[in-house]
Amino acid sequence: MSAGTLTLTNGSAIVGGSGTSFTTELAVGDFIVSTVGGVPYTLPVKTVDSDTQLILVSNFTGPTQSGAAWSAVPRVALNMVTAALVAQSAEALRGLNYDKQNWQSIFSGTGNVTVTLPDGTTWTGPAWNSITTSLSGKAAKGANRDITSLSGLTTALSVEQGGTGSTTVSGARTNLGLGNSSTRDVGTAAGTVAAGNDSRLNSVDQKAGGKITSPITVQPGVGGNPGFAISSGDNGGGGLMNNGISLIVANGYNPNTGNYVNILRGTWYTGEWTFGGARGGGANFDNVTLGLKGSDQEGLVAWVFHSNGAATGNWVTASDKRIKENVTVIAEPLMKMQQLRGVEWDRLDTPAHGYGFIAQEVEKVFPEAVKSYGKTTLRDGSEIEDVKSVDTFGVAAALHHEAILALMDEVSCIKRLIKELHVGALD
Repeated sequence: MSAGTLTLTNGSAIVGGSGTSFTTELAVGDFIVSTVGGVPYTLPVKTVDSDTQLILVSNFTGPTQSGAAWSAVPRVALNMVTAALVAQSAEALRGLNYDKQNWQSIFSGTGNVTVTLPDGTTWTGPAWNSITTSLSGKAAKGANRDITSLSGLTTALSVEQGGTGSTTVSGARTNLGLGNSSTRDVGTAAGTVAAGNDSRLNSVDQKAGGKITSPITVQPGVGGNPGFAISSGDNGGGGLMNNGISLIVANGYNPNTGNYVNILRGTWYTGEWTFGGARGGGANFDNVTLGLKGSDQEGLVAWVFHSNGAATGNWVTASDKRIKENVTVIAEPLMKMQQLRGVEWDRLDTPAHGYGFIAQEVEKVFPEAVKSYGKTTLRDGSEIEDVKSVDTFGVAAALHHEAILALMDEVSCIKRLIKELHVGALD
């Protein structure tokens, strides 16, 4: 690349330079090369007026451009390119002439002919006439010299010789290893061979038993219909129990948050249950929902498990006195309340923000309310062993209730003292 930049003007032969040395790098008859608008231009120089101005042989036909990079190409360099092109063209034509002469000698020559290769060396070999002459009569030599046509064969050629090794059709099939399928017609009945377009190959319908040993891909159903379904069972009396299970995959884009993308659905007569994932606002899950409808006389109830770890629904735990023993009232609830903090936090294993107790603090007061449940992986890849979980609902309900009762007793005591002080003051 030459020094400086050019200013090229459409319709003008004058070229201006900035930071250029035209008088040093160019002479009359030389060329400048510059790319304007993605198109390279090769422009011959008519005169060099100064280091920053020259005149082209003809007006510039491209779009006006300033600050264009350029390269100087001496006239002698282009002359060398032209001379090299002439030499290469002559060499190519010489090779074509050799090629024509070579093919002519091979087609029309007799005996051996000599061909000239592109590098000037020669090669001698038989012409086609010589080859056909040499091959003629070969079958009349050696062990089969008495055979002048196929009708002269009295025994079958072996498989090694290109034959079948047998004079019968069945023997030929056996020797060639064809088996019995080669004698069967194509069709759909028993004893026939299935064609590639046989409709039976496109379905597993009416197939019985067997084992599938590789993955299966099932295309989604159209219009919300199941892509995979297990039909209802027999009720023992010839009818169906309407207890089928189906797997449904959404087939069609729906931008609304909360819409199912895949569902597992089971039925029992007029009742049904569903378990499926619902999309978020983008390429993420918002929740997994478990739905249950007892019958067509009942509404659908749902338990929703959100991606932040929260779960919504009607949660009822068994609290019957008849299934409990060792029932005792929380002792010193106010003191225990002071040992627990109500806190909020950001989780390290999920993006969730939460509220409640710290398991280690609860464990000091109510050790039986805290359990360890294996290992958890944090978002930075580190792992925490024996992660502690706490029965927040049970601890909060029991402790808060007893603490409130204790506070109520203290309030009653304070009110009684105030009343006594008030009566004493009146006396």
